[in-house]
Order: sequence, then structure tokens, then C-alpha cells
Amino acid sequence: MHPVAKFRANMGTNPAQGRSFVPMRCSLSSAFFAGFLFVSSTQAQSIADARNAPLGSQVTVSGIVTSGPSLGGIRYVQDATAGIAAFPGSGSAPGFNPQPGDAITLSGTLVEYSGLLEITPISDFSISSTGNALPAPQVITPDQLNELVESELVRIEGAYFSGSGTFTSGLWPVQVGAQTANIYFRSGHPMIGTPVPSGPVDITGIASQFDSAPFTGGYQLLPRANTDITPHALISILPPVQQQALVADGFTLSWQTNLPGSSEAFYGTTPAFGSHADGAGSTTAHDLQLSGLQPATFYYAQAFSVAGGDTAFSVPGIYSTASTSSGAIHVYFTKSVDTSVSSGTDAIGLFQATDDTLKAYIDRAQQTLDIAIYNTNSTLLVAAVNAAADRGVQVRWIAEGSNANTALAALDPTIPVLFRTDGQGSGMHNKFFVIDAEDPERATIMSGSCNWTVQSFFDDYNNILFIQDQALARCYRMEFEEMWGGSGAQPIPAFSRFGPDKTDNTPHLFNVDGILVESYFSPTDGVTDRIVEAINAADHSVRLALFVFTQNDIGDAVLAAHNRPGVLVQGDVEDVNSTGSEFNYLVGQGVELYSHENEPGLLHHKYAIIDEGSTDDPLVITGSHNWSASAATVNDENTLVIHDATVANLFYQEWNSRHSDVTAIKEAEQQPGISAWPVPANNWITVEPAAGGLARISLHDATGREVYRTEAQGRTTIFVAELPAGLYTLSCMQDGVRSQRAVMVVR
Repeated sequence: MHPVAKFRANMGTNPAQGRSFVPMRCSLSSAFFAGFLFVSSTQAQSIADARNAPLGSQVTVSGIVTSGPSLGGIRYVQDATAGIAAFPGSGSAPGFNPQPGDAITLSGTLVEYSGLLEITPISDFSISSTGNALPAPQVITPDQLNELVESELVRIEGAYFSGSGTFTSGLWPVQVGAQTANIYFRSGHPMIGTPVPSGPVDITGIASQFDSAPFTGGYQLLPRANTDITPHALISILPPVQQQALVADGFTLSWQTNLPGSSEAFYGTTPAFGSHADGAGSTTAHDLQLSGLQPATFYYAQAFSVAGGDTAFSVPGIYSTASTSSGAIHVYFTKSVDTSVSSGTDAIGLFQATDDTLKAYIDRAQQTLDIAIYNTNSTLLVAAVNAAADRGVQVRWIAEGSNANTALAALDPTIPVLFRTDGQGSGMHNKFFVIDAEDPERATIMSGSCNWTVQSFFDDYNNILFIQDQALARCYRMEFEEMWGGSGAQPIPAFSRFGPDKTDNTPHLFNVDGILVESYFSPTDGVTDRIVEAINAADHSVRLALFVFTQNDIGDAVLAAHNRPGVLVQGDVEDVNSTGSEFNYLVGQGVELYSHENEPGLLHHKYAIIDEGSTDDPLVITGSHNWSASAATVNDENTLVIHDATVANLFYQEWNSRHSDVTAIKEAEQQPGISAWPVPANNWITVEPAAGGLARISLHDATGREVYRTEAQGRTTIFVAELPAGLYTLSCMQDGVRSQRAVMVVR
């Protein structure tokens, strides 16, 4: 992304603009212009200076050509300061066909093409010598494939391709540790059709970019020839390192290596480690048990393997041992549940007892109470917190500064409150507290979707979880103190971190009395990726209850699950018409989603139930994290993944009750609630609701965008002559009942 103000060069429209690959371009025939040499008379500047010139400037640079025709007509040129792309586009001097190792001077216009800074058209050029040594490639990590090295020769070492088989044109992701990058092969590249390496490789190539505005991503590594991908001869760890067999006094670290080697690890309760463990023998499948550890304690560990005098290290991680706590998990819902689908433990709907239940848990606190709540207007709960402080409990409170938080006016003024005040997204969107984290028998967290407001308690549909587990309580306290700015009674704003300023610094895996529980905090812990992974692993069912659904990649995973044989996908969504909503798009693709927007009370949940009723790892994903971009990139959120058949069934009982709320809509869809003709349509569609009276009629395209809305009595006509051809969803809302059907517009 060029640092100077941008303009769009008049280079025509790329039909694939915005997709993450390097554009294919055609160059003038060098054979026709053989013998022509265009000489620049302008004084050359360094490539770094040229890159910092305003777009549209005439620049002249000298350097060594680092790429040839395997990347198309484009050439990359590098000097001691930087690299830059040169493309012989329309209006360029003819005969531009330099080869790798040519020393070239060229002049032209500085432009930006899909994020890639380049010189085009090329007004003149000269080659002063050939066969020169190319610049040594700079060794980088995948995360360093960015603007700082754009158009330079670089190398990523010890990378693993995620795909298999033989190379085809397009993007090929690779991974080094926890970092990923994209490798791109254009059509006709010499590596197409060759086998994808199964082990670690070193990849040399040109750092390039292809992205849509504002050109902040899309970085790719472009190998030039078969020799640019070479096997990594030294031992390497294949990510990820996995934690297994969590018990109170230890756990096992498991990993794979490409070559047989030792199984070893450094570990300790600080990032400095301090202890060493090793296993017997030499192997490629490593299982190293760490024992003699303390319960509910976090250990930093780095696995490594040694072979032939070489050592491969993993990315350091933080891991927790199991607690000696009870591990009790209590799940509550604010509204009705359907116990007819209970597997033996009936779910509980709290109704008017929601705030009283929360108060009862607050009343149990004896030592500490850390609260991170998005919004609070419950004077009952504030009074309970005041009472806790009166009996000597240390109370700390974090809230979102853009909300009214009206009940906090009654909070004991000696209780410190820290507000997130940057005004980004929904801000501090958590809904959790931590009680007595240092007491194994009392340490408890609260999580779920419920704000501390009268509407959340008594009008909206929410879930609330209490988990009595010291390790999980210490994890949530660690997240709290990252936002708080320290471990003291008072916040330290100078050290306080919110949103993307935080780090992924907590353990993610817990053994809660035999139940595997995962914990993640947004936006740093990759929650969206974990949700996608869970949906992709579904074998039997995916059931959703969501307040908002705008994340495209999760939508793709839901659609893929729907298209897998034997997988049932169903769900209910509250905010179906928000900008970027996945709802109408997925409905248009046949996914069984239903709108809750016309039911009383907000469906405020953010949960998914995966494979409930099966023996294949039934689980629930829940917490404060909406399925939205702001939750993934800006907000402070908490998410739990609970691998337990009973908990999954408890959520299913609530889900079934909510899904019954939209049964009337479902039945209306199965009945002729709305007629439309002609289908497919060309210029117009006539719409007629089955019943008389006023009806709200709308039309959504395949992306979920509303393209038409009207209110009409009886039959009406929608003119669609100016709409693009494609599949649309026609909706009719009448007397509180929604009817929907798909219609096709053709040209």
C-alpha cells in the first residue's frame, strides 16, 4: 500500500479485482522488437526514493532484474535500497523483455495496481550488462510478507504446504509455526503439475501484492522456477504442538517432526522457563509428559527436537494443568425451554428469577469479585456488589464507556470502575465475572450472552453459565487484568489494554472435571477461525441461535456444512437485515435459517450446537462474541467451547423452544402464503399475498442485500428490469407472519 495519496491508474478493469491473486497480463512480443533498445537519459534515483514519490510521478530507477517470463510480462527490479515492479502496459516503449541478472535502467510512470506499486507505462529503458548475480534473498517469516519487502527477493524457511497432490494455478497457503502466508502460481508457471512437497521446504520468490482498496492485504510470495522451492534438509516441527491428557499434576505435549529426533521441552511458570524435560528414543511422533506440576497453574512451554546436531523449536505456548475444583457447570436460560427433548437433565428457564440467580452467585463471593460487563442498569445487582464490598470482598469493575450504565451511579464510590472509552465497535462487550479465583472450592466464572439490564433479564433470550473451576477462573482473571492494567486493586490506565492492543496470552484448553472446555478472548485469539473449524468438523448437525450473523467466512462454513451429506443445518437469527447479513444469502442457497425479528424479545444469543445427540464430540460454542467483524477485530469478547453431551442437550432444549417460536413462519413458507409470476422473471414480477390486508414486500439478492421494499394492499408489481440476473429471495410480512420464496431473474 503506497504511503502517498492514491489514484486509480487508467489500466482497464480486472474482472477478478479484489480476489487474492496476481493478475495475468499480456506483454508485447519481444521477438517483433528484437534489436530495439530504448535508452534513458534521465538521472536514476534509488528505488526506495522512487517508491516514496507521489503516484503519477515520472521516475527513473536502476537495478538488477530478479524475475523472468515465468511471472508473465511483469518484471521485478531491485537495488540496494528496495524493489519495484515494472510492467510494459499500454503506451510502453516496445521490446521490454529483460531477463534475471540483467542490470537495467528504466523510466516510466509510478502507479498502483491492486496494491502493487509499479512503473507503467515504461517510457524508455536500457540494459547495461547481463548475467549479474541476483541480490541475496532476505529471510523472512510469513508475518513479514508485507509492504516493507514488496517487490523484493525473499525466502521463507521451513514452510509446510497445507494442500497435497500436484500444484495448480492459484493460491497455495503455507504455514511456519502459527504463521501463514500465500504462495501464488500463475497459469503456465513451470511448477504447475509438479508434486506438492509433503515436508518442510524453503521457498524463495518475489514478495508481491494483489488486493482491493484500501490495499492493506493480499501479500503473496511468487516463486519463479522449480528451484525456488527446495526441501528443508534439517529437522523441523510440524505445527501445531497439542496439549493432551490434562491432569492436576501435569499434561502431555504432542507434536510431529519431519525427521526422527528427540522429544524435549523447556517449561516453567514464567516465559523464562527454567525447567527441562526429555523423553526416550528418537521418533517423528512425539509425546512428552510433563509431571510433578501444580494444579490449576499455568506453564509456559516450548517443545523442541534434536537430530544430527540440528534443533527444531516450536512456538512457545502457555498451558494449564487441571484444577482440584468441583468442575460443576450450571447452565441457565432467561426464557422457556423445551424439556420434551431432554436427554435426562432438564434445562432451566429462569424467567423472573434471572437477576435473583445472578445475585445469589455474587453473594457467594468471599475474597475477590472481578466484573467485566458491557452494560448495567440493574440496581439489584449493584446493591449485591456493594454488599460484597461491605463484607470485605475486593471488587474491580470494567465497563463499556459508551453505554449509560445507569445503575453504576448507585455503586459504592470506593469500588474502582474502569471504562473502555476509545469508541470502537461495541467496545468492552464482555459479560463475565470471576469469583474467588484463588480458592479452589469457590473459584467460579460467569459467562454467556446476558447483559446486566432489565431488558436482557426479562425481555430478551439469553444464556448464562456458571463454571466452578479454579484454572478457568484464573484464566478469566488474567484476561481481566490485561484490560485492568495490572493485578492490583486499582486500575493502571497506562498499562490497560483493550481490543487489538491485547495479546493472545491465556491458555486455551481446560479439563473441567473430565469435560474438555476451550476458552478464547477476542479479538486476539482467533475466535472466528475456531468457530469455522468447529462447523467444518460437524458430522451430524449444526444448530444456531444468533443475534447477528455478518461474518462471511463463517457463512461459507455453514453453507459447506449444509452441502455435506448427512449434516442437518438449522438456525434462527435476530438481525437479519443488518449490513452484510449472511441470512438472506444462506436462505437463498437453501440453508434452513429463520428470522426471529418479528418475535417478541430479542434473540440475543451467540451460540452454536454441533452434533448434539451424537457420540462424535457434541459441543456448544457460546459467550459474548457475536458472529460479526467488530467482534472478531475490535471488541473485547469471551467465548467458551464446551465438549459435553449434557451441556449440548441443555442448549438444544432451549434452541428447540426458540425454533418453535418461528413455527408459524415455517408453516407459512410451506403454504401458498405468497404467489409470484412469471418465474423466472425478466422485466417484472407480479406478487400477490394469500390473504388480504396490508403486506410488507421485500426482495433480497444472493448476498442478502435488500434491493426492493414496499407496502401494498393485495396484488402489486415489482419492476426488475434493472436488477442483475440471479437468484433473489422474495419476502412477504403480513399480520406477523412471514412468507418467503425464491425467484429467478433472467436476461
